[in-house]
Amino acid sequence: MSNATIIQTNQDIFIGSDTATSTLIGDQLYRVDTKAKKLFHINNMVLFCSGELTFCYNLIELFLKQEVRNVSILRQILLALHLDETIDIVICEYKGNKTIVTQLSPYNKFEPVIFTDIPVGGLNIISAGIRTRESYEATYGQLNKGKSIPKIFKSIFNTISYEGIGGTLRVYRINKHGIVPFLQHQIKEKDSIKLISPAIIMNYAQEHLIVGERLYGKVVSGVNLAIEDEHGIVKWQGSKSEIFDRNGKHVMKMGLVDENPDVFGLWSFNDITRVRMDDKVGFTIEKATTDTSTYPDGWQKLLWADQADGTLYTRRMIAENIKIVNNVGNTILDAESNYMNLGDFETIAMDNKLTSLEKMQIITELYKIEAQYKRMLEQAEEYKRSQRDDVLDINAQFLVKTPSAVDLYSTLALSDAYSALIVYMSQFVKMVTTIPLNINIDDPMTSATSVITSRAEFILKFKNYYDAEKDLRNKIEDAQFYSGLNMGQFYNNVVIGEYGFIALRSDGKYRSVLNATNGLALQKWENNRWNNKVYGSIGSTTYEDGTLIAEDLVAKRLRIETKNGGVLLDVDSLNFDFTKLDSIILDNVIMSPEKITLSSEFKNITKQYTELKAAIMNYASTIYNDRDSTYTGLDTAKANLLAAGTDLDNKYSALSAYMAPVFIDMNAKTDIVNDLHSTRTDFHAKWEDFYKAYETGRNRVADFLEKSSIQLGRNYNNTVIDAENGIVVTRGNMMNRAIMNATKGFALQQNDGTAQSPIWVDKFYAGIDGKFYAEELQAKRLRIFSADGDMLIDGDERKLYLNKFDIIGAGLITSEHIITNTITADNGYIADLTVNHLKTLAKDGAVGSFVD
Repeated sequence: MSNATIIQTNQDIFIGSDTATSTLIGDQLYRVDTKAKKLFHINNMVLFCSGELTFCYNLIELFLKQEVRNVSILRQILLALHLDETIDIVICEYKGNKTIVTQLSPYNKFEPVIFTDIPVGGLNIISAGIRTRESYEATYGQLNKGKSIPKIFKSIFNTISYEGIGGTLRVYRINKHGIVPFLQHQIKEKDSIKLISPAIIMNYAQEHLIVGERLYGKVVSGVNLAIEDEHGIVKWQGSKSEIFDRNGKHVMKMGLVDENPDVFGLWSFNDITRVRMDDKVGFTIEKATTDTSTYPDGWQKLLWADQADGTLYTRRMIAENIKIVNNVGNTILDAESNYMNLGDFETIAMDNKLTSLEKMQIITELYKIEAQYKRMLEQAEEYKRSQRDDVLDINAQFLVKTPSAVDLYSTLALSDAYSALIVYMSQFVKMVTTIPLNINIDDPMTSATSVITSRAEFILKFKNYYDAEKDLRNKIEDAQFYSGLNMGQFYNNVVIGEYGFIALRSDGKYRSVLNATNGLALQKWENNRWNNKVYGSIGSTTYEDGTLIAEDLVAKRLRIETKNGGVLLDVDSLNFDFTKLDSIILDNVIMSPEKITLSSEFKNITKQYTELKAAIMNYASTIYNDRDSTYTGLDTAKANLLAAGTDLDNKYSALSAYMAPVFIDMNAKTDIVNDLHSTRTDFHAKWEDFYKAYETGRNRVADFLEKSSIQLGRNYNNTVIDAENGIVVTRGNMMNRAIMNATKGFALQQNDGTAQSPIWVDKFYAGIDGKFYAEELQAKRLRIFSADGDMLIDGDERKLYLNKFDIIGAGLITSEHIITNTITADNGYIADLTVNHLKTLAKDGAVGSFVD
């Protein structure tokens, strides 16, 4: 590992790193050499890549082979290659008239951490790799002292150098003019640095290794074993074995292949394919994928055997001369003779009978329902409790929260409907297990024709489940509304109303402060202290004193509305119902009654399509544009929303064009094969594709709503808004904070305790008497008036109107000139008196009884 220190402004990025490499022998770190390359200039980017050098260099080499090179492509490569190697990557670039620094690290599965939008005059310090704290603090201190950039980088790396950091310091500068080498400096190494040497290696070998041309014996005992030749390396560590190819790349595991829990077997893998044979999954062939939301480990199964019953599953299988028979040996499909037996297909349950082929259709639907049921439960679990209901301790150092125990809804109705459906269908098909759903299609019960006592009950079981699912989906969307306020602003730059407030930024230049001078407040770091740059509504002609102004925000019963009172979302308009498709055609012929059903269903989904499409366009245009600024997450949500809308258009158009010939003559039958030149699979695929596009559109709408709203109770850069505590903004060092709520009113507080045991003391606050109180107040151009409106102090003119005061106990008054009508004193001393006219007074005389 090495260190990278980055100084970022609005228009410039300076990134510097060293060239040292080191190795750990025993518990001691040794310097190997100073020739390693840690900064890579690729296209319009500078990459810092540090960690295990072999992995770093392989990563950069593979990245250079890509036709398109950007952060997204680099992350995809990392997700495909990374197997717990030590790695830290920072990408610096200038794009879109601003500087952008992106960090990719294993701790969050390489989710990009982006630093950008630095304000003019602002500064951001980033340190990556090792000794980051020392580097950050040294950079911060040097900047405060006004040192130049070259001196700062030289001083930092001279200070933090040790076995792991050293060699040559190289600094690049990135701005709108491009990327140029900015500085090269030989780091001043400390005399105490330990360097690797043959003697150290030999000493370690003599203590830990047996060296010989041949080793004989019946039993070889030890902890670790490594065998290496020009083709690669085999390493044994107890029950765990690993194989590396000639390039040092990890390609195989044997024995103990995984832990927690322990898994034994054989794994072989490369960047694209992985083959596993172990006692946990049995046998699988998998391919690498970047869809980690569906496949968390980054691998998608292509061919696998179920350990429970030995069933072999596959995707996209291509086989020559395949032959399929049923459980009694009858041929169902013979590719060599082009034979396929489809049987007599009839409308499902129209004759109160459920044939084996109809059961196949029902089984497919049951598996789809199971998948939907699991997804609904997962989504319900995520949103059933709102952070808005969490209990927040605003007196703790880090805003400690107690999670809410209040459930916004219950999944019991959906679970009951699902269980009732499965139990009901178990009388027609053989269910091996219900959780997970496993149906034996070869069982005599499944293959036999079953009599349905009540077709209405049959349909009702499915309808009850679909209704319960729709109801739960609506409750989840209501919970999302309940948990957020649509502020229309960056999460990292929270703004309320026209001026709003901004939380403390990472560069330390600005922070949000709530005070009574001008309502919501903003402070700027100037001359080594915070200076107020905002004012409260005191003496305003528009708002009465003490008013907190928050424009462009209206919340009514957790329904998000525009400033004009228009509703942003009508949840009911997004309902979708597919339960009427209970008689899908199975005989490749669409009869007149079936056309009526299909026509009715097509009209329903046309209405749902129109409403959802209108909602998508409204969110992506009006709602998106009705804000002062945006951010990357919201932009991505908008792009995904528009893409979902386009896909929805395409799938609806494809379905509409496909069904148009069917609806030309509603009285005539339509043959799917002969009239439509299609197949039953294509017929169902058109409907299913639209259904998936519609579901995706709904999900994108929900995602956009979450990204465009602030979640109550969530910590945004030490800024928290919730229903109980109002607004709390805490400085990063936990020494100052601002609070505003109906209980406390408004206060600026200082921590007189420690970071671990804070004691918050009001420094500027509104008392219960309606007056403002302040300690350690510094003011420029201060003017103080009496209750009668007389000016007492004029700070701008440097005047003190003593004639408005009664001076008591003044002590010594020194003055060059005193002009007054009367001076009264017990004792008076005048060293030198020159007068034109003198009046005297007796010792005991009263003022006015003088002798002229």
